[in-house]
Amino acid sequence: MTRDALPPLHLLLALVVIAIWGTNFVVIKWGLEDFPPLTFAALRFTFAVLPAIFFLKRPAVPWWNLALYGVLIGVGQFGMLYIAMTNMISPGLASLVVQVQAFFTVGFAMLLAGERVRTFQVVALAMAACGLGWLMIHTNGEVTPLGLGLVLIAALGWAGGNTAARAAGPVNM
Repeated sequence: MTRDALPPLHLLLALVVIAIWGTNFVVIKWGLEDFPPLTFAALRFTFAVLPAIFFLKRPAVPWWNLALYGVLIGVGQFGMLYIAMTNMISPGLASLVVQVQAFFTVGFAMLLAGERVRTFQVVALAMAACGLGWLMIHTNGEVTPLGLGLVLIAALGWAGGNTAARAAGPVNM
């Protein structure tokens, strides 16, 4: 069985996602010039929920799970990331370091859900670790130790949010 080529619309949508993600951290940095970091994070979620709350029903998960996810992603991930991006780490470096969440998510899955890491995942994680190691050696002073620590906490928040979402089970979010 062969796969058809990627439809042009799907390719265009993929490129739009890449463009949005690629500029996201620069836009965050601009926003942080006018708003305190936690206010800006709160505004991000406020403007995301206001239209949705009128058209979408709440996911069928316990309130504690929804609140845990909100705290881990809202405060843990975005709050810490935004604080770090106030002159403690460059937007480009922050966008890469926060991807450490993949390591934390895999670790949580192993510890809390008893999952096993497959060979291709180990290879992918090793490649990512090499890239992160290279970045840490070549930062050119674009990060302070506190900035790096806060982004690592943000990555932990993201991984915790992933784990909380997974614990909710198969839910139509």
